[in-house]
Amino acid sequence: MRSFTLSVATTLICLMTSVAQQPKPPAAESTAARTISAPDRPSKEQLVKLFEVMRIRPQMEEMLKMVPAALQQQLQNEEENVELNHPIGSGQLTPEQKAAEEKVTRKYIELSTSLYPTDEMVNDMVEVYQRHLSRADVDGIIAFYRSTPGQHILDALPLMAKEVMPEVTKKLEARNKELLDRYRKELDDVLGPPKIPPPATPPNS
Repeated sequence: MRSFTLSVATTLICLMTSVAQQPKPPAAESTAARTISAPDRPSKEQLVKLFEVMRIRPQMEEMLKMVPAALQQQLQNEEENVELNHPIGSGQLTPEQKAAEEKVTRKYIELSTSLYPTDEMVNDMVEVYQRHLSRADVDGIIAFYRSTPGQHILDALPLMAKEVMPEVTKKLEARNKELLDRYRKELDDVLGPPKIPPPATPPNS
């Protein structure tokens, strides 16, 4: 339950940060229906410049640093499963087998650091941004983020997200618990009281 709530909170923070960083379209124009013609699409170089002023690459690199730690827990769980299914049995591995197991685990943790290189992430982002932003859009956004207010919001966003996270998590946990309590109560009302099993028949004396 807690892990689910925290993941929702993290998603909300990411969405809030994303919304704060992205320019809002004019009210009369729907971004869903907007089509950017090929000549109006920004170049890769223009978008790389945009990502630079928005400090996107350092954010991605910080995010990727969390991958090995997350993977390590998964690999440890897999270690336990393999040991349980091993003919020798869990906790019965020889020191040599244990050392070999740890070596394999370290190898895959190292591999995780290059699982999704930053350059590949940038290339994937370029293709998406080209479908939604025009050259003029990108020029305007770059100008904003190079301005004093733009630099200030980039400085403040991580601090604001850090302050918001505990409050969001606390409220989500409390409201999630309240929702589940109401759900259980309503199910009880719909299904009726639980059946009481008949008393056990005493053995013949």
